[in-house]
Amino acid sequence: MGEASAAVQATAVSGRARSVARQFCRRRLAVASLVMLIVVVLLSLGGGAVWRWDHDERDPAAFSSPPSKVHPMGTDGIGRDVLAQVLQGAQRSVQVALVVAVISTAVGTLVGALAGYHRGAVDAVLMRLTDVALVVPSIAVFALLAGSSGGGWLTVALVIALFSWMSVARVVRGVVLSLREMGYVESARASGAGPAQIIATHLLPNAAGPIIVSGTLAVAVAILAESGLSYLGLGIQPPDVSLGRLIETGQQAVHTRPWLFYFPGAVIVVICLCVNFVGDGLRDAFDPTTDTRT
Repeated sequence: MGEASAAVQATAVSGRARSVARQFCRRRLAVASLVMLIVVVLLSLGGGAVWRWDHDERDPAAFSSPPSKVHPMGTDGIGRDVLAQVLQGAQRSVQVALVVAVISTAVGTLVGALAGYHRGAVDAVLMRLTDVALVVPSIAVFALLAGSSGGGWLTVALVIALFSWMSVARVVRGVVLSLREMGYVESARASGAGPAQIIATHLLPNAAGPIIVSGTLAVAVAILAESGLSYLGLGIQPPDVSLGRLIETGQQAVHTRPWLFYFPGAVIVVICLCVNFVGDGLRDAFDPTTDTRT
């Protein structure tokens, strides 16, 4: 009986996934944004290996050079190629964002699922913990932890993730509170399934939509948080490079060498817009009220 129920549940989840994929593909802006986001991520992770200039290599014939065929984004005051630096900075920012998205989504999902399923004292304790994390002045903790640790990108990612899981937890808790009353959960409970099995095999697969959307939007939040911290001097530290660090450096010459400021800023805007459009497309695709006609 339990195996048959699990098979039916797996079939339903698989069918739902295909329906979501079809609905998402109908949203041209979301699909175009996803393609653009993939291109940006691939370039950030591997573009430095194929571009002719390294991010710390200097061109003695081009100091503070404007954009040209040799240096499409120009050079800085000591002859370093801005495109190479943007690629390196985007790599660090993307690495931070992915780590933050994975950790914050995992922690938030665990906390929200436990609180929503058990309710009562467990729910009260976990939600008060979430409330405390929300009211802690995060910028002060960022300054204390990230600044004292030397500003390594992984440390910065962990610090951002420490304050990024609460919204995911609240979303998952709300979804699980409604799902735990469904008939298939009652059947699983009656057949002897424990809380861990019910959460893992019945609740989380059906809460996948909100979890995926929250994890996607966490990427944009992490990019902006890392950029803001680096801009304030609390994030990634030299000689490492990030988009926020490039903006902080470029703002000093925004009127004389604007390419140093605007190109890194444009990359951040493109990434965040693409992530938000993809998130909107996923939210609409997972919406059960969306038109499912083929």
